[in-house]
Amino acid sequence: MYLDFYEGFLLSNPDIFLLFVNDGSRDNTAILLQGLQQKARNAEVISLEKNKGKGEAVRQGVLYCLQHFDFTFIGFADADLSTPLQEFFTFRDKMEEDRNIRMVLGSRIQMLGKNIERSLLRHWFGRIIATGIGKVINEPVYDCQCGAKLFLRETAKELFEEAFISRWLFDVEILSRYKRKYGSKAFRNSITEIAVSQWTEKQDSKLRYHYFFRMMYDLVRIRNKYFRH
Repeated sequence: MYLDFYEGFLLSNPDIFLLFVNDGSRDNTAILLQGLQQKARNAEVISLEKNKGKGEAVRQGVLYCLQHFDFTFIGFADADLSTPLQEFFTFRDKMEEDRNIRMVLGSRIQMLGKNIERSLLRHWFGRIIATGIGKVINEPVYDCQCGAKLFLRETAKELFEEAFISRWLFDVEILSRYKRKYGSKAFRNSITEIAVSQWTEKQDSKLRYHYFFRMMYDLVRIRNKYFRH
């Protein structure tokens, strides 16, 4: 659960609030998170009665924040800290510098100065999925599957109100909803990708390669829902 890191981060950054969503787990996850909540005032935990999948867990977390708090920026990250939380400071700085930006996507790009630890097979798998995503959205998005994104509050409100149809490709739905609402020009002018400095593939990741066919099927469903006229 990386509780020691979370506790240190929360205590060192009192202006940052973390909401943890327990997606219907039956182990001691909720108890551990509640212990963290007692130690840090800027943390809270909500628990879903049944496992809903990552997309719905994220959506419920965003909706909870929108209902109970008044933050300027709302984002989400994987609980396993594949993307360090410090990356969100870079995202926030970009949005404060450029008021046209309403959404920042973290992007895993292996290049000089970046430390991206990812197996070659998983990288290839990801690039195949990314190609399919690009065909559906028809925009030059390099990596919308990186689990680190930041939104302006009003943008999050628009994009998370409706339930997602895909458990795994909800990121694609987020971008599809934005493009359908605002068009291609606004999409390219108000969304930006930032290459994260560090990303580490976790060995206990639940994503399996046989999900490839399910993802392809979901891409067809997303295309039909958002872009078929």
